[in-house]
Amino acid sequence: MHAHAHATDRLEAFAILRIRLGFARVVPNVEAFAAAFHARLFERVPAMRALFADDASRRCATLKRTLIVLMTNLNRPTELTSLLAALGSQHRWQEITPAQCTIVGESFIDTLAEHLGDRFTQDDRAAWTALLRHVTTLVTADAARTAAAA
Repeated sequence: MHAHAHATDRLEAFAILRIRLGFARVVPNVEAFAAAFHARLFERVPAMRALFADDASRRCATLKRTLIVLMTNLNRPTELTSLLAALGSQHRWQEITPAQCTIVGESFIDTLAEHLGDRFTQDDRAAWTALLRHVTTLVTADAARTAAAA
């Protein structure tokens, strides 16, 4: 499947490689990246702060764990779908709307672009955008199902 806005089950190998390379470049400075990401997100949508841990080190650890799970399962769509569905059913994610999830993704990509500078290409942006749209679709769909069943 082509890695674009309508990616649903599988990203192309090229997109996976670009995503993993971007992640590898972020890892050495993950604390600074996480702080910049959360600052950007909370500036855009202050109410989002309530969905994240108060402690910056916990937010960083959670972001790092989430990224590791994504990187590990990028080429395993069934496992990735299950993991993201489980994330969507968690209490805090039941409160997030698809529009807010989009803002989280945009904030992440903007932070990634700033962090990587000229090493972040349009192909990188397209790959990360496809991944984050897929994440948003799965997380918000499962959160909606869980909330409806409650």
